[in-house]
Amino acid sequence: MNDAPSTPVTLTASEDLTAYRFVKIGSSAQTVDAIDAVTDLALGVVVDDVDFSEATAASVWLLNRGGILPVEAAAAISLGANIAPSANGRAQTAVSTQYTRGIALEAASGAGHVIDMLVEIRETVIA
Repeated sequence: MNDAPSTPVTLTASEDLTAYRFVKIGSSAQTVDAIDAVTDLALGVVVDDVDFSEATAASVWLLNRGGILPVEAAAAISLGANIAPSANGRAQTAVSTQYTRGIALEAASGAGHVIDMLVEIRETVIA
């Protein structure tokens, strides 16, 4: 599928970032950081790898724009599962302490598999 939303925005990375992983708002204006806890609130998904030692520009698909985004799985994910970020920014099946960020449009067989996610932001924690 990989019918990604139109245009990503360019923000400043404050560290190395990996393509197809979730990012959060950074500590300074217009910056993004890698997700490092399952309770982090994801802002978007990184389009390309960012090597902070060489460049700081990060192209990010913002979740609030909706659409279908490619995300990297942290483990196996079932078709139709609610998705939220893992502690390393990969997609995982959402757990009770997380805000759901989308629905898996295909299954992931394991870690590293890139799948399509329909963006569906829920601002309540899964019960």
